Amino acid sequence: MFPQTRCFLYHNLELSLEAMESQRAAMYPNEPFYDPSFFLRFPNGTIYNEPGGPGDQFFWNFTNPSTRDFFVRSVMESISFPEVDGTYTDDVTGLPSEHYAMVKALNLSESDISKHQYATSQTGAALIEAAVAAGKYVWQAFDGDDRVGRDGSLPGPTPQTCLLWMRTRCQPEYLTHPVLQQAYQNGLPVPTPTLLNVSLASFLITRGPHAFWGFGWDGKPHDQVNWLPLFEYDIGEPLGTCTETGPGVFQRPWTYGNSVLDCNKFEGVVPARTS
Repeated sequence: MFPQTRCFLYHNLELSLEAMESQRAAMYPNEPFYDPSFFLRFPNGTIYNEPGGPGDQFFWNFTNPSTRDFFVRSVMESISFPEVDGTYTDDVTGLPSEHYAMVKALNLSESDISKHQYATSQTGAALIEAAVAAGKYVWQAFDGDDRVGRDGSLPGPTPQTCLLWMRTRCQPEYLTHPVLQQAYQNGLPVPTPTLLNVSLASFLITRGPHAFWGFGWDGKPHDQVNWLPLFEYDIGEPLGTCTETGPGVFQRPWTYGNSVLDCNKFEGVVPARTS
């Protein structure tokens, strides 16, 4: 395993998926943890199912506390291996994300939906607490304004926003923020090396101990997933914090040199081990 590689496993906060062994274990009568009360059902007790590409898809009923316990326990078991760093969760708001037919089919009221979504948020919070306690991480626990992905933030400052962007983040308090920053905006061509250096330099100068620079996890055709040589740079460890060494010029020392961003010229310098 490469020490710079991180592995996060997919789980869904709306759907129990047949394709996932840890969740299939509760979905069918012949499975060890079968429990129909974990899922939304018709009045006659039949589990509501919207089969998809990976097979059956049941809907979690997190208003049942036992469901929440099972979900958190099963996810934690699946990410317990040392090669796995955590999980990223899809459909984090819960039902009816992308599955609006189920509202009519189950005759759910707005009050019903609100109760399920609140229970889903409690489940997500419980999962984060359990993961952190185990030395793991949940992708969605990163700050919302720094999230990576198709719907995430831009890859750092622009020539117009550089000064405010950097001064806002060049503060001791900002080092407490977990940060995800895009390498560059999804759907656009690969930027010039100069612009990539600006994005990475801004990240290195302002990031705290928990941070990620790269792309989101969606993997849809219009998302950018290009590998960049910058991902392989060995920059060492930060030896200090962000300072504005001159008007609009920001710097931070690292093991193999200083990371510098000059907002006046909109140029970045990225340190890297050369031998």
